[in-house]
Amino acid sequence: MNYIKQLITVTSWEFSRFFKPKNEAIGIIIMLIISAVFYTASKYAFSEKSPEIEVYVHNDTNGSLTEILKDGFIVQQLPSDRKDDFIKELKVDKNKVLLDRKEGAIGLYAYKNNRDIKKLKSYLDDYHKQMELQKLGISAGQLASVLSPATIEESFVLSDNSRNRIILAFFFAGLMIMAVFLSFAYQFTAITGEKQLKITEQIVSAISPQIWMDGKILGITLTGLSSMLTYSLLSIIGGVLYFQFTGLPVTGILNFLHLPSIALYLPFALIGVLIWNAILAAIASVITDPNNSGKSSLMMLPLIFVIASFLVTRDPDSGLTIFLSWFPLTSATSMPMRWAITEVGIWQLTGSFLILVLTFYFLRRIAAKIFRVSILLTGKEPSWSEVFKLMKMK
Repeated sequence: MNYIKQLITVTSWEFSRFFKPKNEAIGIIIMLIISAVFYTASKYAFSEKSPEIEVYVHNDTNGSLTEILKDGFIVQQLPSDRKDDFIKELKVDKNKVLLDRKEGAIGLYAYKNNRDIKKLKSYLDDYHKQMELQKLGISAGQLASVLSPATIEESFVLSDNSRNRIILAFFFAGLMIMAVFLSFAYQFTAITGEKQLKITEQIVSAISPQIWMDGKILGITLTGLSSMLTYSLLSIIGGVLYFQFTGLPVTGILNFLHLPSIALYLPFALIGVLIWNAILAAIASVITDPNNSGKSSLMMLPLIFVIASFLVTRDPDSGLTIFLSWFPLTSATSMPMRWAITEVGIWQLTGSFLILVLTFYFLRRIAAKIFRVSILLTGKEPSWSEVFKLMKMK
C-alpha cells in the first residue's frame, strides 16, 4: 500500500508540473486563430479567378470545332483577313486566344500559357479524337462501349468498409507520435535537469528508484495523453467547422468516429505511449548534458517504428505485417490498423495486447535499474556498456 501512495504522489506531482490548463487553453486559442486565418486566406486566394479567355476560331468551315468549344468557352469566328492583325493585338488583348484550323494540325496563338490554355488543349484533344473516329467510321458510342470496363457483380464474405477506419487509425498514430515527442521533451527536461541540479540523490534516498521512475513514466504519460485528448477534441471541432463552411453535411464526420475502433485504439495507444516513455526515461537517465550528448538523436527512434507500422496498409495479411502487429514496438499502431483493414481474430488482439503489457512491465523495471545505476556515475557521461555492466552488479 505504501508503494501505491508514493506512486500516486510522484505521478500527480509530475503531471501537475508539466500540464498547465491555462497554457493548454492559450495554445488551443492560438491554433484556432491561426487555422481561421489560414482557412480564410486560402478560401479568398482560391476564390480569385483570372478573367476567362475569349476563343476565336479561324478556318472552321463546318463549325465542328466551334460546337465542341462552346460548352466551356466564349467562342467567336474570326474573319480570314483579320488573322495577322489579331496575332499582333495579343500583347494588348491578353485574354484572347486564336485557334487556326490547318490541314492535320491546329495553330494556337495566345499571350501566355496558363490554366485556361491547358483546359482548352483538353477540348482540342476531344475534337481530335472525334475527327479520327469519323475517318474510321466509328461512332463515339461504339468506342465508349469497347473501352468500358467489364460489368462484375461482386459478392464478398468480408465487406470492405475499412477506408474510414484506416483514416481514424492514421489519426491515432499521429496523436501517438505527438504524445511520445511531448513525453520525450518532458522526460529530458525532468530527469536531466534534476541530475544537473543534484537533487536526484536526495529524492531517491527517501523513495526507491522504481517508484520514482514509475511515477515519472505515469505522470508524463498522463500529460501526453491529456494533450492527445485536447487535440482530438480540437480536430473534431475543426472537422465540424470544415464541413460547415464547405456546405457538406456535418454528420459526415460521424462516419469516421467508429466507436469499436476507438475502443480498440485507446488501450493500444495507452500502452504504446507507456512503453516509449519507459524507453525514453531510460535514455534520459544516462544523459548528463542533453546539449552535448550523442544519445539525444535517439529521439527519432519512436518515429521510425510508428512509420514502419504504416506498411500494414499495403498488405495486411503478409508475414511482415503480422510480425509488426505482434512486435511490441510497432504493435500499438500496427494491430489496430490490421483490425481496421482485414479480419483479425480475438486471440490475436488479446495476445498482442498482453505482449504489450508484459513488455511495459519489464521495460519499466529496466528503466529503474538504469536510473539507479546512472545516479552512481558522476563525471563523464557513461556508455551503454558501462551501464549494463553495473546493472548486473547488486
